[in-house]
Amino acid sequence: MSTFKLTIEYDGADFFGWQVQPDRRTVQGELYAALERITGNRGTIVGAGRTDAGVHAVGQVASVRSDTALSPAVLRRAMNAVLPFDVRVRRCEEAAPAFNARFDAKRREYHYIFIRRQTALWRNYYYAVTGALDTSGMRRSLAGLIGEKDFAAFASVEELATTRCNMMKAELIESPPLVVLSLTADHFLHHMVRAIAGTVLMIGRGKPLSIEAIIAARDRTKAGPTLPPHALYLMSVVY
Repeated sequence: MSTFKLTIEYDGADFFGWQVQPDRRTVQGELYAALERITGNRGTIVGAGRTDAGVHAVGQVASVRSDTALSPAVLRRAMNAVLPFDVRVRRCEEAAPAFNARFDAKRREYHYIFIRRQTALWRNYYYAVTGALDTSGMRRSLAGLIGEKDFAAFASVEELATTRCNMMKAELIESPPLVVLSLTADHFLHHMVRAIAGTVLMIGRGKPLSIEAIIAARDRTKAGPTLPPHALYLMSVVY
């Protein structure tokens, strides 16, 4: 068996997320179909993050184990030749036999992208925000996220037993008309980035919220709304 590390880009608009689901179109499902078509076997594919329906990726990583003698370069070209237009293998590298894209990851970076005007062209890829926005206040609020903390207030209810994460970096990047919330952590809870984005947006609109107080409360109702998935991007995974 050969082990490969794939770096993958995809447009999540027409997918029901990363993970294989019965009778649903998923990114992992398309990769399995491509691998089986090329090598004659499905092998094993593990993703670094199980992105939700509608979420995009610039640098998703997957570990692939397959009974194939193809080189990484040939496998990449072959997969891109048969994959649908909304999934691309950006890189394919040989990996150690035990490499696991999910469990070996040290940190992951996500971006939630706002656009400060109404848009027809980018309505499915950015979250449109009009009116006044206190980006300085949004930026200051991010300091409360840094460190190893219990992020229960930003997690789905079913995950309340395991809600500690180490947030390594939290930035607000302004590139008019875009405002990008960039978060890097060892791992993220289900809907966590979208809940943080909703909270930070409320702060930008003048709501007197404290990230520190929300985290201390461990109460999902104290935080802002979970924003839609279409403006969320998995940017990179570091090992």
